[in-house]
Amino acid sequence: MSPTKWKVAWNTASQLLGKIAGSGAMLFVSILIARSFGAQGYGDFTKITTFVAFFYLLVDFGLNAVYLKRQTDWATLLGMRLMGGTILMFVAIAILSFLPQNENQGYTGLVRLGIILFTPTILIQGLIVSANAIFQKHLRYDLATVALTVGNIIAVVLVWSAVYGLSSRVGVIGVTTSLLLGLGGTAVVSLFFVRKIESPIHISFDRGVGKALFVAALPLGLTLLFNQVYFRVDSLVLTLTRSTTEVGLYGLAYKTFELPLVIPTFFMNSVYPLLLVEQTPNFKKILRKSFFVLLIISLLSLVVFWFAAPLLIYIRPEFAESTPLLRVLTLGLPFFFLSSLVMWALIALGKQIVLAGIYGSLMVVTIVLDILVIPKFGAIGAVWITVGSEALVLFISGVVLQRYLRNI
Repeated sequence: MSPTKWKVAWNTASQLLGKIAGSGAMLFVSILIARSFGAQGYGDFTKITTFVAFFYLLVDFGLNAVYLKRQTDWATLLGMRLMGGTILMFVAIAILSFLPQNENQGYTGLVRLGIILFTPTILIQGLIVSANAIFQKHLRYDLATVALTVGNIIAVVLVWSAVYGLSSRVGVIGVTTSLLLGLGGTAVVSLFFVRKIESPIHISFDRGVGKALFVAALPLGLTLLFNQVYFRVDSLVLTLTRSTTEVGLYGLAYKTFELPLVIPTFFMNSVYPLLLVEQTPNFKKILRKSFFVLLIISLLSLVVFWFAAPLLIYIRPEFAESTPLLRVLTLGLPFFFLSSLVMWALIALGKQIVLAGIYGSLMVVTIVLDILVIPKFGAIGAVWITVGSEALVLFISGVVLQRYLRNI
């Protein structure tokens, strides 16, 4: 095996092992919550985590990709994330204050308290993502895996205690606090490894470097923002227009669906640095091989999750209604796997502005569809829109990529 293939294989395997452990831990946590608190309690948990998770991608904003391409000062990257994460925490709470409150659905008092307590994870996520830039730069994702595993162990132990030691109402708050502490553990270990790889950690707020980094990342950041909005807006519309129980049924199906989605993410984390340096016929070769690998894995995942979907009933009988939702979502796995490849290929070619246009247009279409369909059809409408939107993303971005590949 060539050194290049070995690096990709090692880093992909390291990430997959870590994510399998991490996803397994989070699935275990989800099952604990769903089994103990039912669809209603899991719905509250989904509302809290989904709302805060929206801001994770904002604190990311595609800065790592620009950092890797330009090899700028990591201290400035870290400073930007700390400043941005702090601002986003207050923005999240400010937005929450404008959302309607209801005791039976929407953002109840309990959910609001959970969101406020969980917002520090935005800042923590910024630290973790910044550390990942160093791991990706040195192709040392095995260290990221260790950090993630430590955090997951902390989270699982604390969640177990919260689930069996607190009532269903207070327990949701205990669970979110436990996840906060688990993420904190991951951040501490990640920064410890960064200190071992590079010089002692220091923070810089160099306005010149920071501005250049932000401007360069803006097209990609907007693309990721648009992607996140159309990816998450269905949960917001469900929360505001449907019952908490239905949000819980949808949330468990979606959480299960997210398990195989880590594969293309981590695969492209390993392939992307190679695409940056292989702007030659090898670029097409890498894309071709990656396409077939991701396609085969996505089809295998589709079959596995389609037939495994009915097992959700064993968590609690009421989650039988999550089965058709999960099965519809699994039909979109090939679209999600391949759109990740196409997106990062276009980024490597410097076509971030084009990507922003594609995702921005589809975001508007998705928001309109969600507002029109979800209040009437509920979760089943949401999952079909999710699959259809991703298929459209893949088709349009794929056509654009083919056009640019002719010039290579």
